[in-house]
Amino acid sequence: MRIVFLAAANNYHTKKWCGYFVARGYEVSVISFFAGEIDNVNVYYIDCGMDAKKSDGKKISYLFQANKVRRLINKINPDIVSVHYASSYGAVAAFSGIKKYYLSVWGADVYEFPEKSLFHELLIRFSLLRASKLLSTSKAMAVHASKYTHKNFEITPFGVKTEIFNPARRNRADDSFIIGTVKGIDPKYGIDYLIKAVAKFKKINPNVVFQLRIAGRGDYREEYENLANSLGIGQETKWLGFISQDDAAREWANMDVAVIPSTVESESFGVSAIEAQACGTAVIISDIPGLMEATDPDKSCVVVQRNNADDITEALNKLYHNKELRRKLGENGVRFVREKYTYEKCFSHIEDYFLSNK
Repeated sequence: MRIVFLAAANNYHTKKWCGYFVARGYEVSVISFFAGEIDNVNVYYIDCGMDAKKSDGKKISYLFQANKVRRLINKINPDIVSVHYASSYGAVAAFSGIKKYYLSVWGADVYEFPEKSLFHELLIRFSLLRASKLLSTSKAMAVHASKYTHKNFEITPFGVKTEIFNPARRNRADDSFIIGTVKGIDPKYGIDYLIKAVAKFKKINPNVVFQLRIAGRGDYREEYENLANSLGIGQETKWLGFISQDDAAREWANMDVAVIPSTVESESFGVSAIEAQACGTAVIISDIPGLMEATDPDKSCVVVQRNNADDITEALNKLYHNKELRRKLGENGVRFVREKYTYEKCFSHIEDYFLSNK
């Protein structure tokens, strides 16, 4: 059976989708506006000058690729067409005239894009209208996206591979207190609030031996490094840059507390929170609906108010002084993920949905 993904070939989540269906014996192809290679997948790269940092006016050039996309899909003749991200690939699919496809919304495409102008909103409405079936990684995002369509959404959350993300990845022998996160270095992920919170935590507990570990890449790293230095925690803060999934699993597992302090609701589903919980680590999250849906609030995590460093400090202090609470949160997190969000369970649901609606 053949499946085509209209999605960015260089994106980690696209690769996860492809990996599952390749393993299930599908003939998998990807049509992408970004160059990339995926094992055992036919990647059709359409160079239309796409760049995530370009202005919307320049990015709109991808709409002129609709005919090329339609011709490629007709050539491949797939049984299933799965389109990802409503404001780009979804718009191209809508204009291409292909008859039946599934459209997955991801976050910023329905939270941020339609707020820019009436044109942006109309483009999203058209994109959602033309799709045969709509998918969302979270209930919270489906509710929000329903502002632009009367169609129902199938909820298809991202799962994690528990053979990679699990408590056995912990290999620490020291007694220091490790706080960390694995997120993009960007204001929407609240890294500045985390740094401010940890600096206050240090003032409250001046004798504590701790480390703040931040993995991820982004344009704000230099600014946030300067912030950490100015607040007196530069020596305790380790910047890891972009890391692999294996390294991310080790980082999550070796933390005493994982903090995911996102500030905007376009954090549609908390994959990072799922990964941290799967590793048996106590988690602090901000009160973003997508993050709360990806956790078991008060059982596997502590919920704090978004954009509030003091709340994060209070939660860190509470968890630092209560090792038993950290242990319980970690155990509950492992159980929660294995019951709801394993890679196999989530993608098996998607495959069943595709086949039952084919």
